[in-house]
Amino acid sequence: MHFVYIIYSTDHDKYYIGESVDPAERTKQHNAGFYKNASTSYSKDWELKLVLSLKNRTEALVVERHIKSMKSKVFVRSLIENTVFLGRFKEIILEKYKIAIE
Repeated sequence: MHFVYIIYSTDHDKYYIGESVDPAERTKQHNAGFYKNASTSYSKDWELKLVLSLKNRTEALVVERHIKSMKSKVFVRSLIENTVFLGRFKEIILEKYKIAIE
């Protein structure tokens, strides 16, 4: 099992999309500055907002790339806040990439 996760920094009003086998632990690492030159190292208030479950890392990377390619805070916020939008997103990923998000 592998996951795509979205975290949010209130201080900077920024979202970050990543992939991991353990999103909760990875969020702690973001907040602790575990990776010194990471794009999230400027903030220590990251909150886990959404976790999508996938079969493996290859599928997770495809979904992560798709979300990032949207380049839209509104899109990311809709995934988090709107269950209908999230459901349609899962359908699109299945249709386009043949990847089921659990």
